Amino acid sequence: MIEWIVILLIIFCIIVWHYSQSSSQYSLSQIKESQIAISLQTIWEEKKPVVVSEVKVAGIWRSGGLKQTRFWNAQPIWQQYEDAPTALAAVPLSLELTWSEILGISQIESDTILRWFDMNPWLFSTRTEAHIGPDGLRQTYGWATAITCTEGEARCILLHNAQKSKLPPGWKGLKWSEATVAHHPLWTQVQNIEIILRPSTVLLVPPHWIFAIESLDPAKPIWWTRTDLHHPISKWAQGWNEG
Repeated sequence: MIEWIVILLIIFCIIVWHYSQSSSQYSLSQIKESQIAISLQTIWEEKKPVVVSEVKVAGIWRSGGLKQTRFWNAQPIWQQYEDAPTALAAVPLSLELTWSEILGISQIESDTILRWFDMNPWLFSTRTEAHIGPDGLRQTYGWATAITCTEGEARCILLHNAQKSKLPPGWKGLKWSEATVAHHPLWTQVQNIEIILRPSTVLLVPPHWIFAIESLDPAKPIWWTRTDLHHPISKWAQGWNEG
């Protein structure tokens, strides 16, 4: 009996050691928007996230500006969120895509991202989602994914794809603030980095990473966008996995 206990303890220690090993070097690159034309292509070859600062962000996806338009009253969820940020229910992806389209955000983001990466619009396309509030764990599929906080201060939690094996079944959509060892006994071993996003800052994420978004202060609202830059295969992959 004692022998079996010792064996089980050894096995457990081996598993913990395996899960605690660094599966990737977490590092970021940082550039200013004015440096994109000469630096981004080279930096992107390193296949690590890039923080772009001093970005001139269009002020469309902001509560203050939207309140001056006819769209505000047509979307009561926006005011409800401003009044009670912690009470926000899950927003359907279809609605986030619709907001982006009807407000013209998708076209602005498409023009910007295609220009930044110097991509041919005949071969590459974009998909933009306009978000309010936190978003649970999701994977990136595009050749690049741009995350922009347009109002408030957001925390982006990034996980390398190699960490996926440590995530519990059904991890997609799991809010980072709600994840505990109850979801997985080795949850604390999941390695990640956190990036604080504010207006004028854009985070560019390579494909196959996993991320979640939450407000730096849960009592305060955040407005943000996600734009995926796709080639035909990655577009199909995202559509297949997310709809």
